[in-house]
Amino acid sequence: MTIKVRIDPRDNCIADMVCVSLCGDVFEMSDVDGKSQIIAKWRADPNDINHGEVPDEFQDCVDAAAKSCPTQIIHYEGPNGSY
Repeated sequence: MTIKVRIDPRDNCIADMVCVSLCGDVFEMSDVDGKSQIIAKWRADPNDINHGEVPDEFQDCVDAAAKSCPTQIIHYEGPNGSY
C-alpha cells in the first residue's frame, strides 16, 4: 500500500524544517526557494515537487510531519487514515 502525500499550498511554507527533521526520508528543502518539497524518488510526477506516493512504512513520520507543520500544509491519505 502507499500513502499519497501533498504539500498544499506550498507557498505558505515558512522553511522551519520540522518536516525534514521528523521525516527526512520523504521531505527535503528546495535548493531553489528554500521551501519544503517531496524527495524526487517519491514524486508522483518527476516535475511535481508538491505531490508524492510513499510506502505505508512512512505513515508514522508523515503523520508526525503533517501534525507538527506550523502552517498545516502537509496532507496525506493512506491505509491508516488521512490528515
